[in-house]
Amino acid sequence: MEQYDFIAIGSGMAGYSGAIRAAQMGARVALVEHRELGGTCLNRGCIPTKALIASVEAMEKASKGAEFGFHAGDVRPDFAVMMERKRRVAARLVQGVEQLIRGHRIVLIRGKGELLSADTVRAAAQDGDEKILKAPKILLAMGSEPARRPAFGIDGKTVLTSDEALELESPPRSLLIVGAGAIGSEYARFFHACGTEVIMVEMENQVLPGLDLRLAQALSARMRKNGIDVRVGSAIQEIRVRPDGAESALANGTTIRTEKVLVSTGRTPNSAGMGLESAGVQVENGFVRTDSRMGTSVPGLFAAGDLAGKRLLAYTAAKEGVTAAENALGRESSMDYRVVPVTVFSDPEIACVGLTEKEALSQGREIASGLFPFAANGKALAMDETDGFVCIVSDRQNGELLGGQIAGPHASDLIHEIALGVGMRIRVKEMASILHSHPTFSEALMEAALDVSGEAIHRIRRTGSRG
Repeated sequence: MEQYDFIAIGSGMAGYSGAIRAAQMGARVALVEHRELGGTCLNRGCIPTKALIASVEAMEKASKGAEFGFHAGDVRPDFAVMMERKRRVAARLVQGVEQLIRGHRIVLIRGKGELLSADTVRAAAQDGDEKILKAPKILLAMGSEPARRPAFGIDGKTVLTSDEALELESPPRSLLIVGAGAIGSEYARFFHACGTEVIMVEMENQVLPGLDLRLAQALSARMRKNGIDVRVGSAIQEIRVRPDGAESALANGTTIRTEKVLVSTGRTPNSAGMGLESAGVQVENGFVRTDSRMGTSVPGLFAAGDLAGKRLLAYTAAKEGVTAAENALGRESSMDYRVVPVTVFSDPEIACVGLTEKEALSQGREIASGLFPFAANGKALAMDETDGFVCIVSDRQNGELLGGQIAGPHASDLIHEIALGVGMRIRVKEMASILHSHPTFSEALMEAALDVSGEAIHRIRRTGSRG
């Protein structure tokens, strides 16, 4: 039996971030993992998909060379090279995680972790080797897998999850994507750019369900303009695999035939068979219940990342893992989910943080909002990326910045200025007073903040308008 101060089960963003913070605080740490280091994000999620999107972005820019004054010749996708580049990028980051673990003197134990009690973990390797580990503080960070609904008949060959989609050897001629959330929208962008006929079906009445309607409309308008068939308010009842592809039956009686189907309808936590219930850990719908300190119902046991089910986002998982480790080792720390940005690497990029206008109004707040289009931004014009907007939401009574939404170029980077403001509870006039370098995309944030009071310099605001 091996004794430690802190054990993390799972080496995804939550697990390895928590393990590193614990090691930084002087703990003797073990990290248990039976798959690739880095979890879903590095191997089957954020990083591989962003590498693929970077490839098609470069291709799309090159295809517009004539507009920018150069000729790039025959610009067309090389799917195999894109996939190989994706693997190289992911492998390099996995190696980086391994170096971080080694550099912080964390003991890496290969095997599938299972709780035997509140302070005991069994790590079972594939070769049958087994280790018993003990620690007074344990972090549960086993992550999640793509949801597999029986009616969809996922076989990994014709009907795919995002995991199998990342391993295709060639782009399908046609692809039905079930679910128009962040994952489905990003895959739609990639495969369409590679020449695939893409159809998206979403049971809710908008793409990106749960996000601001204005953002959803901006994305669906661009998708349709680019030739992606977007169908909202439609539900898939059944998917049948045929010799030549898949046949998908919709609730409205329509049948869609495609070469392949990608199911992107959520994720399932990896909690089954992990010994959670026997250890007394409260689980709800497979997710471990936690407080703001990431503590579970059992003292000494913490949970973070997808397993905790708060926000299934890699960067949230990392912060939760750090928060758990700090509390486990005596430093008070808590999560503030008000300032978790949501980003979608679609075309255009989508990002938001804090409250939308609708959410603020539902809380009984009187709001004032400002909006600025990228079409009036000098950098956007120079870069030929003029679609989209920035919206700023504030409390009309005290001027506090409540949130913001961005659709447009580099939205995933720009959103953090708003996140900082929301987190610090600054006033919109303070945000508007900060000089922004010119020409930059970030000027649109300043202009949107100015527009809250009708003072945007580069926008004509109609009397009585609210953005």
